[in-house]
Amino acid sequence: MMEQPAEKVVVFPSDDIVLRCEATGNPPLMFRWIKDGHFFDPRREAGVTVVEGSGTLYINNSNTGQHQGTYRCYASNGLGTAMGPEIHVITESTPQWPKEKVTPFEVEEGESVVLPCDPPISAVPPKIYWLNSRIVHIMQDERVSMGQDGYLYFANVLATDSRPDYICHAHYLGPRTIIQKEPLELRVKPTNSVKFRQPRLMVPRGEMSSYVALRGGQPGSGIPTPSVEWTRLNGHLPMERVTFENSQKTLRIREVVEEDEGEYQCTARNTQGIARHSYTVAVEAAPYWAQQPQSRVYGPGESVRLDCSVYGKPTPMVSWWINGVPWRELVPEPGRMLRSGALILSEVQANDSLVAQCEAVNSHGRLLANAYVYVIQLPVKILTADGQHYAVVENQTVFLHCRTFGAPVPTVEWFTPQMEPALLDERAMVHTNGTLELSHAQRRDAGPYMCRAQNEQNNATIGAQLQVKGATRIERGPQSAVVKKSSNVTFECLARFDETIQERRHQIHLPPLLRYFIDPTALSIANVDYADQGVYSCRARTALDEAQASAELKVVGRYWLGAGEDRRVKLTWTPGDDHNSPIEKFVVEVEDQIREPGVWHEISTVPGLQPSAHLRLPPYGEFRFRVRATNYYGRSEPSPISAPVHTSQAAPERNPKGVSGEGNETNNMVITWQPLARSDWNAPELSYRVQWRLKDRGGRWSEETVTSPPFLVTDTPTFVSYEIKVQAVNPAGKGPDPATVVGYSGEDVPEGYPENVGVEILNSTSVLVSWTPPSKDKLRGHLRGFRVFYLRLGSVGEQSRHQVHPEVLTLHYTLNMVVFNGRGDGPHSEKIKFSTPEGVPGPPGSLVLERVSDTALGLEWTPPEFPNGVLSEYMLQYQQELGPLYEISFPVTQLNFTLGRLDPRARYRFHLRALTRVGQGAPRVLEGSTVPEPVLPTLDNISVSLVGHNFTIISWVPSRRQANVEFEIQYMGKTMAEPWRTSGQANSTHGSYQLANLQPGTSYRIRFVGRNHSGENVSFWETEVETNGTLLMTNQRNFATESWVVAFVCAAALLLLILLILCFVKRSKGGKYSVKDKEDTQVDSEARPMKDETFGEYRWVEAGQMGKVGEGKGMGGVPSLNGEVKALGSDDSLADYGGSVDVQFNEDGSFIGQYSGHKGKEAAGNDSSGATSPVTATAALE
Repeated sequence: MMEQPAEKVVVFPSDDIVLRCEATGNPPLMFRWIKDGHFFDPRREAGVTVVEGSGTLYINNSNTGQHQGTYRCYASNGLGTAMGPEIHVITESTPQWPKEKVTPFEVEEGESVVLPCDPPISAVPPKIYWLNSRIVHIMQDERVSMGQDGYLYFANVLATDSRPDYICHAHYLGPRTIIQKEPLELRVKPTNSVKFRQPRLMVPRGEMSSYVALRGGQPGSGIPTPSVEWTRLNGHLPMERVTFENSQKTLRIREVVEEDEGEYQCTARNTQGIARHSYTVAVEAAPYWAQQPQSRVYGPGESVRLDCSVYGKPTPMVSWWINGVPWRELVPEPGRMLRSGALILSEVQANDSLVAQCEAVNSHGRLLANAYVYVIQLPVKILTADGQHYAVVENQTVFLHCRTFGAPVPTVEWFTPQMEPALLDERAMVHTNGTLELSHAQRRDAGPYMCRAQNEQNNATIGAQLQVKGATRIERGPQSAVVKKSSNVTFECLARFDETIQERRHQIHLPPLLRYFIDPTALSIANVDYADQGVYSCRARTALDEAQASAELKVVGRYWLGAGEDRRVKLTWTPGDDHNSPIEKFVVEVEDQIREPGVWHEISTVPGLQPSAHLRLPPYGEFRFRVRATNYYGRSEPSPISAPVHTSQAAPERNPKGVSGEGNETNNMVITWQPLARSDWNAPELSYRVQWRLKDRGGRWSEETVTSPPFLVTDTPTFVSYEIKVQAVNPAGKGPDPATVVGYSGEDVPEGYPENVGVEILNSTSVLVSWTPPSKDKLRGHLRGFRVFYLRLGSVGEQSRHQVHPEVLTLHYTLNMVVFNGRGDGPHSEKIKFSTPEGVPGPPGSLVLERVSDTALGLEWTPPEFPNGVLSEYMLQYQQELGPLYEISFPVTQLNFTLGRLDPRARYRFHLRALTRVGQGAPRVLEGSTVPEPVLPTLDNISVSLVGHNFTIISWVPSRRQANVEFEIQYMGKTMAEPWRTSGQANSTHGSYQLANLQPGTSYRIRFVGRNHSGENVSFWETEVETNGTLLMTNQRNFATESWVVAFVCAAALLLLILLILCFVKRSKGGKYSVKDKEDTQVDSEARPMKDETFGEYRWVEAGQMGKVGEGKGMGGVPSLNGEVKALGSDDSLADYGGSVDVQFNEDGSFIGQYSGHKGKEAAGNDSSGATSPVTATAALE
């Protein structure tokens, strides 16, 4: 498989699904997919296409909701089947915030409050932001902050926090959607008595909690606002990987390692007290490889061992597959076994090519590796070119290469120039890759060498030419000297080289100073100074080797304060006004503008009567100072900043820690260390002087100067110990002499095997194995342990002439051992044979109980994992509590039984044993009951099979493993607000149910409800159905159609008609009036114009206006409380004079009231009818 796809794919309605499956192979490959354990055919799925030439699936967004599940891809050809990792496809709808009723949060000033968020749950958690209605972020600080749960925490509220638009926004990256919660209103009640409170932690509650990964928020409450600090109780915080976020309330550790496990404490502190919370942090990890199975070509007759070793926490569960088939489903074969997590294939043949899969799973992830076992016969081919030339100097080690290829793996043999086997010389060793290692080479070893490789197919040879040169030597090296300051000094260095080596030179590493003069054989220093002191080395180097000699220079002169005197400084200042309280002390603060610009640290404290301080500064810095005075009432503001003080460079004062050396190949060593912090450089640049040499052999040190770890030493012998030193160096000099540590070059598989292997028979199931470890030189690595391999060959019985079955059964085994190191297993020891007598078997592998009916239980079991002989029968014992014991025996071929005639609603205890001729084995114990347990029915292919005008029929396929499980059918109208109604009980065995008494043309929601193991009613299937036909409205009796109502209305209409006729007749009747009556009528009409002409019958009309009865339209409107009221009848209204519409008259028509003195509208506020609260007055002292 070429590509490892993501383990989890979350898709939304607008997304396409891409499931990648890319592989290569010859013969051509065929791809197939499994979904949820069943074959998945893309050609039969709408919207699914397969990329030509691969197994990659594309699913368009119109069908994504139907394709949720777990997928796995397989690629096969005639040589085997490779398997891809499981891909979990999760489909989600676009998140929406549910409708909710939000009530305001009312708190008193100074109290704490929490504003919740609770966004919709998604497989990909959203990012949370708090904004206001203007889309401006809510300001966060030590007092107001957002927790890891997305809630907004107020340690204490202020009056200015009152606002109606705290809005939580959730940003979902998958669907590229941002949704917002309903605005939350916070109302803060002002108070004149804000009380100080001790801090308390709002999240989490309590004093302790546990985290698998350290990423915890700590909002605190209290007034004054608490400050937050973090400490580690079982060690120091890893500051290089620690960041503090959210105003110190969140501690984040990057790149978590196992050493970060422990207890961490958060402390919230203010003037009123302290609150603490401790986290116990456990570091866990997804599976990762310790040893991954490797693909290889094998020849017929070879044995295959595939190791699969993983680390992780929790401990991963490792499983093996062959050609995509789980190990438990494979047909057992004698030559195929699992031992100590490794897959072993014995004596493979040409048709045994396969692909093995190792999969490791824990709660944090999974790991999958495909290993290809290709069995084929291939002739020997030597990959190293013929006629290679090798050169080495005397007493060094040389490696002659002979890389081979073939199946079976070729054997390699080297011959010296005298055509003798090279391994006859104890200095020679042949590695597994065919390389010849020759140590302590001498002049006589020069000449032509031959490598011969062979297997069952053929053999092949190549030649190699070895030249042995003379070693480089320094005949006259530099001599140590003690000279006076300002004098001159010269160091000589005379080297001798092998004249046949063309590339050779002297090397002297010195700083670029004009006082240094170098020629091929000497180094001269003019006008020496104390800075010139140190060790000077002359190195003579060729293409093959190098030599080095060193001398120390000491400079003497008259006594003075020392080279570090320029790093001492005396700081003085003039004290200021003490404000009538004596100064207790002065605090000196310093800023390093090179290492930490803008950061001030306390460097010294002196008594209040001492206006000066003597300070010692680190090398290579630019420092500024300021001083604060402290008296009984507190600390003053800082003084003006001093002029900068510069310190010169200096040699490092310490060396790196954590120096180690370990090889990752058979011929190298990787040297690593912890780099120095920049504050320890004492200069703008820093490098490391790495030295190494073979342990316990003395001799000169090899060295290199590098700028950072690691450093790789190549062409090393296999697994030898080295002495290693790493020294810090900068332009001003070297650090102190470094400590020596021991490292090792790379390991190779062991050459030896355990010897004197013996077996002591303890009993029928146990033996004691003893052995002698191989010698250390044959381990070729760190001893990791021993493996014991044993194989059962069969059994032999002893019988008399009159017995058909043997009396005594003996089991025969073979056993061998290997020793292993970090590189792998060594060769197997010789096989030894031993025999054990037959014993009692172990307990049956499993025992499963199933309720068949009220009086019957079914039992099914598997044979013992360790039969320890030939099984003769199974024995079942069972009884009720305090009841009699029953016993039944079964032949070894029977692995199930239905136990009938039991008491209903009774509980039983079962003991199942396997027997051999020796006796009974340990029992497998199980308890069961005939009482039916609540269980959800298992139904397949549920569908709506028929829909009528007022009914529907739902059908399903009953499960074969279940029978007579009752469940409810519930329904409710989809468009009507009504609760779920129960139609009746259904039986899982019947296969269908008719839901009747429905309304035609109506949509319904229908669901199945059953009881789970806890006895709770849960819905396990739901659908929607619309009945046929048209919904007819039911006839309702209307009081308007009742006969008595009709009669009453008719009578009223007739009476009204008669009255109208009488009025018309009276008004149309003529008459004569007297002059007196007429004048009286005129006087009355003039004296009372409002009564006759203006006032009449008024009514409220539909628009809320007042008008006269009989008028076509009402022209006036209802007066509002703050509107102007017009007088009726004329524009010259009395209300304009009296300021009111209520006007009273005397009998003579004069006004009773007086003029009000004003006229106009009276305003009323819309917000409140009462006066506003007074504002608290504040005053400031002058």
